[in-house]
Amino acid sequence: MAQDLQRIRRYRKQSFQYLDLAFGEMRVGRWSRTEDLLWGSLTLAVKGVALSRGEPVEDQEAVREYAAQLGREYRDRRVREAFTQLSTFADWVEHVRQLRYRVDHLVPVLEDISSAVERLWEMVPKDDTD
Repeated sequence: MAQDLQRIRRYRKQSFQYLDLAFGEMRVGRWSRTEDLLWGSLTLAVKGVALSRGEPVEDQEAVREYAAQLGREYRDRRVREAFTQLSTFADWVEHVRQLRYRVDHLVPVLEDISSAVERLWEMVPKDDTD
């Protein structure tokens, strides 16, 4: 159990680091890197919740399914749809580029994903992340 707590803490720290880095990369227009960091942040958050419940998930499909399950359980659209939104992120970026839209059109997607990560970490009992 102590090993799981260490992993959860490490996942949490890395998840928030990736989220911060993603927003930094976004500011300088590195969209591919932004997307990769968001995937990492979200994946670690889901793995952290699963591990805190004694239900570790490993492969990407299991992580996505677990996130959808959590979203349904907590009735939280952001968590339920986070991976779906992220899977269309590259398309959104391309759409913004082609139509020369302002980047503000991506902000709601980024806010939803960021909120999902924060909400997922709220699901982990406090004593598991101190």
